[in-house]
Amino acid sequence: IYTVGRDRQALVNIIRMQLHMRNLHGSGVAGILFCSLLLPFSMGVAAAGSKPLVEPLFTRYARIYQAPTLNFRSEFFNDKPMEEMTDFDGYTLSLDFTWPFNDRSQLRVLLPFYTNGDGDYDKPGDPDDGLSLDVEGNNGVRDFFSLVYERRFPWLEGKTGGNVAWLAGVGRSMDPLEAKHQGDLVDRFNHRGNNAQIGLKFDDDIRGGDMTLLGNLRLIMYWDTDDINLSGDNTSFQVLSATGAVMFNRFGRFTPVLEGILEADFDDFTAFSLAPEIIYTLTDSFDIKLGVPFRLTRDGQKVAADLELMYRF
Repeated sequence: IYTVGRDRQALVNIIRMQLHMRNLHGSGVAGILFCSLLLPFSMGVAAAGSKPLVEPLFTRYARIYQAPTLNFRSEFFNDKPMEEMTDFDGYTLSLDFTWPFNDRSQLRVLLPFYTNGDGDYDKPGDPDDGLSLDVEGNNGVRDFFSLVYERRFPWLEGKTGGNVAWLAGVGRSMDPLEAKHQGDLVDRFNHRGNNAQIGLKFDDDIRGGDMTLLGNLRLIMYWDTDDINLSGDNTSFQVLSATGAVMFNRFGRFTPVLEGILEADFDDFTAFSLAPEIIYTLTDSFDIKLGVPFRLTRDGQKVAADLELMYRF
């Protein structure tokens, strides 16, 4: 009661949900089933309050989400690295859904579902080398359909004073990106492949909550892939991804963010980018995020614009 009492809006939302659930009970078996699914969410709101967990674009919290969360992202990229293509410009659309099981663990589902772009074919010795190609398909460039399990380290949090978690996941390429010249198929990119990833996450509020620091470290291992290597033609390779962010929390519904993004493949590719961002919390359930990552190194895509819509159920 005390937790809910701190936020009048949370109490109003819970009462509305309980009334809605009572009406559902009168609608028969379907209503009872739906009511049973909603009950844990209403209890979670009562326990946690309605303060939204605002999160940067690229660096995730170590703490567990308070509610199931859906992200829709559109990334507009310029000169994205691609094994058999140069000057690759375009955009990718993806969905990211996270389901918290309890206060210690959650499951993340990543689904890149559409990419559209164009660039120059880079395959020396091939008759089509140098052609301008249009690329389109229901897939990402190096992002696969993935399941990622995340779990906190409560015993380690007591020693560090912050939130610490580990993650592990697997992914698979589900659909090809078709590269065409004037409507004729020339090649298929990313039409097969698998990956696995492991990593650590950390976050902590500092200066009395005025700022939040976040850091993620992931090792992504690809095998049996096609045309997506960052610096060679091997079908198996590894990518080390490190991201860090600082969030400034005292600007009302606006949250300025600065992120750093490092990618390296242990071969001949190392890219570092900075990403200034702004997050606008429209409601306690809905955030709008906009970021513009740009590279500070020779490797990596020149610049991108990322728009993400985040909804907490």
